[in-house]
Amino acid sequence: MKRILYIIAAALLFVGCVKTPAAAVPQAEPEATEETMTEATAAGERTFHFKTTDLDGNAFSEDAFENYDLVMLNFWAYWCPPCRAEMPDLEKLHQAYPNILLLGVIVDDSDMEETRAVIDNTGVTYPVLYPKGDLLLIANRAQYIPTTVFLDANGNTLGDPVVGGHSYDDWKAIVEALLP
Repeated sequence: MKRILYIIAAALLFVGCVKTPAAAVPQAEPEATEETMTEATAAGERTFHFKTTDLDGNAFSEDAFENYDLVMLNFWAYWCPPCRAEMPDLEKLHQAYPNILLLGVIVDDSDMEETRAVIDNTGVTYPVLYPKGDLLLIANRAQYIPTTVFLDANGNTLGDPVVGGHSYDDWKAIVEALLP
């Protein structure tokens, strides 16, 4: 019986982490709601909006999407083993696909020293953002991390969110299926 419990516990560590309310991003009011996103889609407007900064203070918004074939938003936290485990493979993907905008989005900013240590230790060079606007809306909606959402250059969601940590080969297959 103990062996079965150990196997189940180990499997859960590699799938994803449950986001607890204490670890969730602040419940600030997002700039948009699902209703305003639906209205924007019906009107033919860009459907995804945010203005934020990366961890180094550089400004980011949805305008960055325009020069890429695919946008990949990876929501993660420093305390999540599957998040940390997949970060080197995400970095490898970032290097292999210059036509993809890969953005990390932190869901817990309670220990920025540890967050920066994880980024340094995993070799991540892609931008890591604070969640604001629609990024905050998605971060608050995600029950598990890592969760990855794909968008086109206009901010339209492509496919379903991908939950759990994945290898480079897994990400490559997903990306190849979504690229135009």
